[in-house]
Amino acid sequence: MKGNTFPKVLVAVDGSQYSNKAFQYACGLARNNEIPLHILNVIEEYVDIGHSISRELEKTSKEILHEYQARAKSLGLRSVKTTQVRGYPAEEILKFAARENIGTIVVGSRGRYSTPKDFLLGSTSYKLAHYSKCTVIIVK
Repeated sequence: MKGNTFPKVLVAVDGSQYSNKAFQYACGLARNNEIPLHILNVIEEYVDIGHSISRELEKTSKEILHEYQARAKSLGLRSVKTTQVRGYPAEEILKFAARENIGTIVVGSRGRYSTPKDFLLGSTSYKLAHYSKCTVIIVK
């Protein structure tokens, strides 16, 4: 039932070791089921940080997406799309998944900026698990 099990796979990445593991899992899922992979990076801006810092965050995000796209292509994936958005990660991931008819979201259990209070799951993965309308796979 290749191509029909999961309409599209979305992996949210931030360059952390957890998102690297999620990326590997998502690539395997997309390749084995012959379905498109979407790679999303959310630029987090919680305060007005100024134009130069905002531009630097955008540049870093583009570099992260370019690296992951190249890795996906080297793993044999044919349909890989990247997207950069700004906002709160969980909210933006859920909006993207709804808009793009994503069947499965893959994320790491923690992100780059996890805090000690995120003891078992990071706040983003926790919110996705509870509020997503599609399947969410949280990779440790």
